[in-house]
Order: sequence, then structure tokens, then C-alpha cells
Amino acid sequence: MAWNRLSTKLLAGAVGLVFISALAVASLATYRYSQGLMQSLRDQSFLLGHSLAAEAADLVLTNDVVALQKMIQHQKAIHPDLAYLFVVKDGRVLAHSFDGGFPINLLQVHRLQNPPAIAAQKVVSEARERFLDVAVPIFEGRAGYLRLGFSEKAYEHQMRQLWIQIGAITGIIILLAVGAISLVMKKILAPLGRLTYAVERASLGELTVRVPDSGDREIAVLAQSFNIMMERLQDYTHRLEQQAQELATAQQQTKAFCEIVQNIGALHSLQDIGAFLISRFRDALHFDKAVFLLFDDAREVLIALDEKTLKTLGDPKALGWFAHFLDTIKAAGVRSALHPTPPEPILNVLWTEKVPCVLVPISTEAPSAFGTLIIRCGNRCQCPADALELVGAMIREASRVLQRAVAHEMEMRSLHRLSNPRAAFCGIVGRDPAMQNVFRLVENVAASDATVLIQGESGTGKELVAQAIHQLSPRSSFPFVIINCAAYPSTLIESELFGHEKGAFTGADRLRQGRFEQAEGGTVFLDEVGDIPAAAQVKLLRVLQTHQFERVGGEKTLTANVRVVAATNRHLLEEVKNGRFREDLFYRLNVIPITLPPLRNRPMDIPLLATHFLQRYRQIHRKDVKDFHRDVLRLFLEHPWPGNVRELENTVEHAVLMAKNDIIHIWDLPSAFRSPSTNPSAEGLATMEERERQAIAEALESAQGNKKKAAQKLGISRSALYNKMKKYGLMP
Repeated sequence: MAWNRLSTKLLAGAVGLVFISALAVASLATYRYSQGLMQSLRDQSFLLGHSLAAEAADLVLTNDVVALQKMIQHQKAIHPDLAYLFVVKDGRVLAHSFDGGFPINLLQVHRLQNPPAIAAQKVVSEARERFLDVAVPIFEGRAGYLRLGFSEKAYEHQMRQLWIQIGAITGIIILLAVGAISLVMKKILAPLGRLTYAVERASLGELTVRVPDSGDREIAVLAQSFNIMMERLQDYTHRLEQQAQELATAQQQTKAFCEIVQNIGALHSLQDIGAFLISRFRDALHFDKAVFLLFDDAREVLIALDEKTLKTLGDPKALGWFAHFLDTIKAAGVRSALHPTPPEPILNVLWTEKVPCVLVPISTEAPSAFGTLIIRCGNRCQCPADALELVGAMIREASRVLQRAVAHEMEMRSLHRLSNPRAAFCGIVGRDPAMQNVFRLVENVAASDATVLIQGESGTGKELVAQAIHQLSPRSSFPFVIINCAAYPSTLIESELFGHEKGAFTGADRLRQGRFEQAEGGTVFLDEVGDIPAAAQVKLLRVLQTHQFERVGGEKTLTANVRVVAATNRHLLEEVKNGRFREDLFYRLNVIPITLPPLRNRPMDIPLLATHFLQRYRQIHRKDVKDFHRDVLRLFLEHPWPGNVRELENTVEHAVLMAKNDIIHIWDLPSAFRSPSTNPSAEGLATMEERERQAIAEALESAQGNKKKAAQKLGISRSALYNKMKKYGLMP
């Protein structure tokens, strides 16, 4: 019997109702019967107690204990329900009916009450036997009390007999009820059972099952509805079976379509995207060769792209032919040959034979196409309409990605032209005209011994320029000694520059040569010369004028055969006006002034320097990093670079270490560098991340929240769109 069936539940409910009703009636009857028996026992005990108390009064008053004991034994013998009997006076038992000795605990019953009248109480013996204990006062209690104990065994026996009889009657009633209810439910639920069985068979796929529509009106209506539903379901199933093969084919095509749309969003270069698309299209059309012809945004360059090569054409004839050719392509289709015939520059990247070709236009939402896919079919073109339609749909979905990739390719080529590695001079990289002037000036002054003053902001490469002057000078084989004037306190700067004698001051335990002596015959580079203290400025001026000096604590005059190159990031003329730098020393240093421009004033050199540092640190850290993403280069061009070239170098090294693949992205840059708040000059200018976030938000709004349409508008895969939405907090 299944418990989840309706018939079982109804039968169980009916039996339960009968059982509960019988139990309630039996409980009420037994309760009333029990109360009656107990009251009868109590009345009997009270009557017997009064009778025996009157008889025992004379015996107690005359102190005839023997007669009292005989009377107790006689009463216990003639009353089988009387369990015990005793007389107690002033806490002393005068006579009792216990054979094994009187139980002292029994005296505790009724002791606290000292009833002036008869009283009854239930007690339980140590053997768990129940008694009704009755205390009857003798001569109003002045002669003591008579205690009687009546056993409840007879009462309990009668109650057990009653429960047995009630149980038997209840069982008979339940059996009769089960039989009657089963017959009624069988008659009522049999049609419903047949309908249920038919539904179970239908759920297993037996669509030919039917149910007789006879019986009561409600059941007949259900049966008719079921039969109509099964007929319709059988008809629908037949239609689905006819469409199954078509759906399987469409599913395979859709799967391939989704994979293409998803994968091209993760590719970086136009070459990779073109090769991937051509390889996937070959699975659908089985062609020999294919090539993409794509215009750039300005229609000034024509890109020819196949699986292995990427060529750019700028010939006016080729550009004019392709613009006219695009106007003749309205939809994907097959042509016997290319018409009009392409000019010679186009033929160099296409095939010359006149063979059937498939042309698929590539366009976004613009009025006209910006490119086409040309497929060589061979002598026998095998391009079914459904496969051609699928390729056209894939091209439409990939058109935005292709357009972005073309723009990226053009931008990268432009940036790489700017980052020509040949623009280097003695380790200094720069193509900006200002840097070219610096290079020419260094070449002109290097051969002389004239003092050079290099000025510029921190990080512009002043030390590199000083090294270039030394390398190109006749002194290049002699030492190049660097002195950072800001690194020494005023008490030690003279000793560092000119040396000291033994015992010249506390701690001078030996003779020490100064930097001018160490650079004998070479070049002394005084970095941060604007920080030199006033006392040392006097001695430095003498060296520049006479090339002579004395060690600290010494008397011997020494000659300095050195060339002096100084550098500072301060405006020394302002220092002279404020009295912090000697005017005569300034003019001695400023014989040949060289001013280095800050990096923000030479934006042409930023891609060049970034590529230079990338090549250096990819070798140092052994990272296979090949290039920058176009957004990174654009961000480099927008950054003010307060730390100049040194900041750019540190940024590129950090990005090389953080890069996870062969392309450096924005998220590989230092966090402080990426933060808009660290760019004081970028106020009001949106960063690339802000622009990307705004573009995604606008695409979602125009697509009314449809992720698929938004991804199509942006030219990326849906998974890439979800990742960017999480990144910018645009998830609902």
C-alpha cells in the first residue's frame, strides 16, 4: 500500500477518526466508572470504620487490649478487601493486624491533620501496592484512632476488565468501518485511479494511452480533457521530431558562433583576430584561401589580412578601387570573379586566377561597409545558403571588434614610428627637437675643458648628459667622479671635495685624498651644486679660477687637473638674488649652460623612452613582455610626469614585473599612477577607465539592460562584458 495515494490517505483518515472517537468515548466512560468504583470503596470503608470504632471504644476505655486484638483479627478475617487494621492512641499502637511487625512509616499518614472526623487518603507500600487509608476517631478522638487500609486490587482488576472489553468492541467497530469505507472509496475512486494510471504511463512517454470517459460527470469531463490533451501532445511531438535535425544543426552553428564572438574579444592584435576568424570560417565553407580587405577610419590606408600576413596599402588607385568595390557589395553572395578588376597593388595580395569568390561585407551601424571578406571557392564552389548566412552573421557580430582592431593597429604603427630605437645618443634616448639641440651642444662642447652647468628638473637625465660630455671628451680614459653636494653636511663637504691631512680634526686618523685629487686628469661632476654651503663655495671658486686648492688642515697647495661639470634642479639666478649662492661662482660655473626640458614638454619621446625601458627590463627580469596596450601608451601621453624620465623608468619596470602576459595593460601600472587623484593636471580629463566605464554604461542603457546587445554594440564577448561590469561596479 503506497502512502502517497489518495485512497490510502482517505482510508487512514477515516480509521483515525473512528479510532479517536472510540478512544474519547472509552476514556470518558472509564473515567466515570472509575470515579463510581472509588466512591463506592470510600463509602464502604467509612461505614465499616464507624462500626468498628464504636465497637472498639469500650475496649480502649477499659484498656482491654487482648479483646481489642481479637476484634481486629476477626474483622480482617471476615473482610477480604481489608488489608490492615490497627488502633493508635497518643502515638502508641494498641493493637494491629500486621503479622510481620508494624510499619512505623504508616503512622505518618494523617498525623499532621489529627482529624476530629473520619478522613481517607491513598497510600502506596514499598512493594508499590496501592491502599485507601481511612482514619476514624474513637470517642471523638479521646480514645485514639482506628486505622483501616483497603486494598485497590479489586478496583484495578475491574478497570482492566473494562479496558479489555472496550478494546475488543473498538477493534470490531474499526474493522467494520474499514470494510465499509473501502467499499465506498473503491466505487468513488476507481475512475480516478484509472485516470492516474493513464497519466503515469503518459509521463513515461506512452502518448497513445486513452481513458474511458464513462462514469460520473466530473470524472467523465476529466477523462475527455485528458484524451484531448494527449491527442494534441502526440501531434506536437510529431512536429518536434520533424524539427529535431534542424535544431541540432542550428545548435552546432550557434555554438560555433558563440565561441567565435567570445574568443575574438580576448585577442589583442588584428593579425590574431583575422587568422582566428578565417580558420573558423573554413570549418563552415571549406574554402581554399581567404583574405580580409579593411579600410582604416580615415579611409587613407587599406589593410589586406590573411591567415599569415598583414599588409597595408596606401596607393590611391587601390584605395579608389576598394571604395568603389564596397559600394557594389550589398549582401553576402557568390561571384564568378572580382569585378571591377582590382589594380596591381591589390592583385599582389590576392589571387590572379578568375575563380568563383564569396564576398561578405563588413560593416557596423554606419551607412556603408568598411571592409569585406573575400573567399576563394575553387573550381566548384561549395557554399550552401545556410552556411553563408551563418558566416555573414558572425561577420556582423565581429565587425565592431574588427573596426577597433584596425584602429588599434593604425595607432600602434603610429606610436612605433614615434618610438624609433635609433634615436639614442650616448645612452640618452630622445627625438624631440629640444633633446636634439642638447645632443648637438654636448658634441660641440665635449672636446673642450670649459665648465658646463646642466640645469633641469629632477629625473630629466642631468647625470647622463654629464657622462656623455665625459665620454666624448679627450678625458674619457680618466676617472669620472660624481659628487652629490646635497649628500654631505657643511662640516664634511670641504673634506669630501679637497681631502684632509692626518689630525686635521677629530677622527682624521689618516691622510685622505679629496674627490678632485681622485679625478686627476678626468671629470668632476658636481651634482646638486646649488646645495653647497657658503664656506665651500669660496674654495670651489678658487679651484675653478686657479685650479689650485689645499687639503683641510694642510699647508701644501695642490693643482687640480680636472674638468668641472655641475648640475642643479634649482634656479641659480634666484639663489644669487636671495644671497644663498655666490654670484661670481655662478658665472664661473655657467660658462656653457645646458637646460634639459621636462618630459611633459617632449611628448614625442614618451613612447620612445617607454619602449627603451621595456626592452631593458624585460632582459633584466627575464619577462617575455613584447609591447604596451594602446590604452597604456595613451595614458602615458596624458600623464604630466612630475618625476620626469626617472618616474617613467620606474613605472615601466613596475609594469614589466606585474605583467601576466606579453602585453602591458593599465592594471599592470602602479596603483598610485592609475589613480586620477595623483594626476593634478588631469582635472576635468577622464581617464581611460572612466571612459570605458562610461561607454559600457551607455551601451547597457541603449540596450535597455540586454547584456547580449550591449556586448554586440561594444564589440566584445558577453563574458568580457560581465568581467568589466564587475570591475566598474555596474552589476545589478
